[in-house]
Amino acid sequence: MGGTSGALYSIFFSALAQGLANATSDQTATSQTWARALSSALDKLYTYTRARPPSRTLIDPLVAFVDTFVPNRQSGDTSLAVGDFVKAVRAAAGAAEATRDLDATAGRSAYVERERLKNERVPDPGAWGVKAILDSLI
Repeated sequence: MGGTSGALYSIFFSALAQGLANATSDQTATSQTWARALSSALDKLYTYTRARPPSRTLIDPLVAFVDTFVPNRQSGDTSLAVGDFVKAVRAAAGAAEATRDLDATAGRSAYVERERLKNERVPDPGAWGVKAILDSLI
């Protein structure tokens, strides 16, 4: 992993922690609290990166995770349905694997020869980092 991955992780996790801290006055974080905090953290991260799926970056599995856990996030529906955590982790793993076959539109991989990435089918390191973090939670 290299490039700005560490900074992007820091922005996301700091925003996630802030969202949880602001929402849990009784020290109990419900799945709804997590959903709001995850959605807010992703929105905050988007203010610092132009990467959007599919980009062959850590954004791909992170968005897959958040969008699976908070399935109506992109529709603007404010009822905030919450999906299954394990299902969301699996979606992120699938998105990390899929970076093997994506063209790099952002991140460090965008500077690597396109044909080399296609031939070697190596997943994006930042995306793999998200997968590893989430896999460790289940």
